[in-house]
Amino acid sequence: MPPEDPLDVWRRPERSNVGPKPEHSRAVIAAAAIEIADKDGLGAVSIRRVAASIGAGAASLYRYVRSRDELVDLMIDAVSGEYDLKQSSEPAPMQLLGLALQGRTIMHRHRWLAPLLLTRPSMGPSALRYLEHALAALESAQMSGPSKLRTVAMMTAITSAFVQNELASETSSGDTARDPNGSTRYLAEAVQSGRYPLLAAALTGQHEPDGPDDVFTTIIATYLEGAGLPGPPDPAECR
Repeated sequence: MPPEDPLDVWRRPERSNVGPKPEHSRAVIAAAAIEIADKDGLGAVSIRRVAASIGAGAASLYRYVRSRDELVDLMIDAVSGEYDLKQSSEPAPMQLLGLALQGRTIMHRHRWLAPLLLTRPSMGPSALRYLEHALAALESAQMSGPSKLRTVAMMTAITSAFVQNELASETSSGDTARDPNGSTRYLAEAVQSGRYPLLAAALTGQHEPDGPDDVFTTIIATYLEGAGLPGPPDPAECR
């Protein structure tokens, strides 16, 4: 059996010209799968359970998706459609920061999403519209096409990694044996010991972040500046 083509779900038409008229749609199927994943995690999503949730037989669902992998691809693309891609005249860094902030919100809404974006980027229509919008923000930037693509991809990867860390922290927050301020105190003690002068210099003048929103905004702004975009957004103006 030839290997499955991960892009075939986007190449073939949703409705066949032969056979009975479809009773469902990919959008309905994806929405049902997303509801299951949001409630019980991605591991709970299966062709059989999704079929049952929309009142269909598991066998009939294979008329729409040929595998669970295709189902997951539909889910990723469906949530990619949750971005607000309205046109903006703001500078490129501000537009990209806005997309990153939206992405973080979407990944928190669908807690199963962030790890997937690091391993299986979507090529569906909603994902491509997002990419086109991000590239439009970079249209006037003095960067090559491949550099623009890498900038957008890395911004998504940073957002995904940040959200995964946030979710992991939430999961472990019930551990009463761990002092949430312990890491900060330990770092302060290490710096004050005098054994790490370069670290002490790097931390000099650093303000205490107001919270994860401030930290995330600063990380994205700093990355965009490093990527070559002038005038990174001021985190204080974006909160």
